[in-house]
Amino acid sequence: MGASIQRMAADLDLIALDPPIDGFRDFIAAWLWRGPQATCLVDVGPAATADQLIGALTELGVQRLDYICLTHIHVDHAGALGHLHRQFPTASIICHPKGIPHLIDPEKLWQGTLKTLGATGRAYGPMLPVEASAFVSDEQRERLPFDLLDTPGHSPHHFTIAANDYLFAGEAGGVCLPIASGGLYLRPATPPRFFLETSLASIDRLLATGAASLCYGHFGMRRDGRAMLAKHREQLLFWHRTLAAAVSSGKTADRTDVNGWVDLMLEKDPLLGLFDQLPSDVQTRERIFLVNSVKGFVDYIAPSNLTDS
Repeated sequence: MGASIQRMAADLDLIALDPPIDGFRDFIAAWLWRGPQATCLVDVGPAATADQLIGALTELGVQRLDYICLTHIHVDHAGALGHLHRQFPTASIICHPKGIPHLIDPEKLWQGTLKTLGATGRAYGPMLPVEASAFVSDEQRERLPFDLLDTPGHSPHHFTIAANDYLFAGEAGGVCLPIASGGLYLRPATPPRFFLETSLASIDRLLATGAASLCYGHFGMRRDGRAMLAKHREQLLFWHRTLAAAVSSGKTADRTDVNGWVDLMLEKDPLLGLFDQLPSDVQTRERIFLVNSVKGFVDYIAPSNLTDS
């Protein structure tokens, strides 16, 4: 399989990448925005799909990229950066300053990925280093043809790119998956270490822009972006109330049984209500990510009640 291209607007294409992992189709998005002053690629996917992305850009007639923008440096968003920059060496790279050292020398990031994700991380593929001179400096960021919003929460090194009426929000607005029969599935992306106030402040920062269209890293675009951000804000508060009540009640016998917390949220959260309509391999993938999201919340609520086991 290869990348698929969806024309979302005259100036915007979604490139859906297909890594060699069961259940990961139509899940990882790279965005191509051709603005009046610059051609920008937002997120590049993992190294394993670098050739897919380069092929899609060729199909779209892209001969030059002015900017490669990363919402954050997790390898499903940034793993192919070195490969893409070799293909487009004149492109300037936008990345949160906290993430740049890990892209210049990606070994620590790669080893952390393997430790955290195991076989999934290996399937994403190892990263190539990028020269420090390729990254846009603090001074240069003041003259960009789009705005950068600091939106920590999913990670501490998270930018949202605001261009035209689009918010390329990575995972600051959660994970939103369309359902074949209609409706949607919206999941928090809150792995440890998670801080509720930080994520809420980032969502408020996005809402304050007034932008209408929300472009997710996972997956697709919602033209009712403000409503979706508001839904996700309420979802985070709902998860906090629900999991805090469950933790304090002591109803769960084994506090390290994270799957029990996942089942609770699948039962209680209406925005996860269409989980059973996802294909079985996608459900398997989503349960893995739900475990991480629940861990982030429960560790935030009561760190002593959850272990890494």
